[in-house]
Amino acid sequence: MKTLKFRLFTLMIVAFFISCSSDNKRAAQIENVSKISSDILLENSIIQKKGGPNFEKQTLTLSGKNLLNATATLKITNQKGEEVSCVSYPAVALIHQEYRTANSTLKKAHIREVVQNYFIDDDKLAVVE
Repeated sequence: MKTLKFRLFTLMIVAFFISCSSDNKRAAQIENVSKISSDILLENSIIQKKGGPNFEKQTLTLSGKNLLNATATLKITNQKGEEVSCVSYPAVALIHQEYRTANSTLKKAHIREVVQNYFIDDDKLAVVE
């Protein structure tokens, strides 16, 4: 009877440790997913018709830890979803000359405004030939 109790007790301890170790792995996976998705700070896109059924989707994405140290990525895809062009540069390159000497709060607000209005003027759209 003692060996049966000992085996049952041992089995319970092993099951407890296995269940605890698998819970940690799930929590780590969820944490990784949230870190990846939280790196995108701002995004703006437009679909530009190219004649007939052809079109291009242009997307400007700012990713990083904060707006002033972010990376701006301009990506152009065709109607099939294939990448036509992808250019990355520092987000501070979006700051206009008159805001270069402003404080960080004004620079962040200006970057937000530039991204929001990036595709409004058709003459400033990126064109890949």
